[in-house]
Amino acid sequence: MSSLEKWGLDPSRVSPAVRASEEPIIRFFAWHDMHPAAATMVLMEKFGHQWIYWEAETLKREILATFKATSISDHNWNKLQAVRAIFTSISFWHEWPIFEKVIQSLNNNLPDFAMMQRCTVAQLLAGIDMVSQLRREEYGDEISKYVSACAIDQGIMYLPPPLEFAQVHLSDPQYVCLDCGNVDDDDLSDGRCDFCVGRYMDQHNLNGKPAPWVPDDVGHHIERFVKRDPAGARKRFDELKDKKEYDINDESADDVQAAKLVVAYKYLNLRREQLVSQLEELKSWVSH
Repeated sequence: MSSLEKWGLDPSRVSPAVRASEEPIIRFFAWHDMHPAAATMVLMEKFGHQWIYWEAETLKREILATFKATSISDHNWNKLQAVRAIFTSISFWHEWPIFEKVIQSLNNNLPDFAMMQRCTVAQLLAGIDMVSQLRREEYGDEISKYVSACAIDQGIMYLPPPLEFAQVHLSDPQYVCLDCGNVDDDDLSDGRCDFCVGRYMDQHNLNGKPAPWVPDDVGHHIERFVKRDPAGARKRFDELKDKKEYDINDESADDVQAAKLVVAYKYLNLRREQLVSQLEELKSWVSH
């Protein structure tokens, strides 16, 4: 089963993306809504992997000449540069400034390297989904924290796939010691209160182990919790995401979050449908 089929997308039900020419490829690169995965497949089919490493002017010249393209829009040009960054480096998965600009580019926005362009959850969902169609790597801690910060900014406590990797930072696990009252990040490997066991009491104790003079039965009386519980928003999102019509309670935080996530989810599916539609239009140029 292909990646397109597994999404359950039916190309016959999607409006064709390009209708202005009998040769859709001529307009494809000028049309701002070009899907980066479709463009990658077209370029790989025609140029192999070499285009990824060409000088920018060489790539632009070859696209215009080979496909008789009228132009390459600024939006699409930035998408192609984002794709090249994805293929040639792992910075996207580890450095938030690179991650942010790639996500913005893939979502039809022009990146501004002089300022921060905080991503919405919708942009993150669609952008990471598009990247996963090109290359898969593990996301580093810095990216997880960036994604969780974007969700917090929108008042969202639950991150559906493909953003689930950042849920642990969004939820922010904590513990409270019922003996001493210490509240701290739940990064425990032994389940014992840091304060009660004097874990960092000795300035030279860098191994994270309890102080050797503390009895083994001390520090176990803890209770775990999360600062931002995703359970309610997850439940409501799962109930609403595939419905065409639904009602929400404006006074319910879970309902409000779910409504925001449904909008993001629909945008994700729109971008997937665009890929199907564009590949259908360009099938003579894409054999894989």
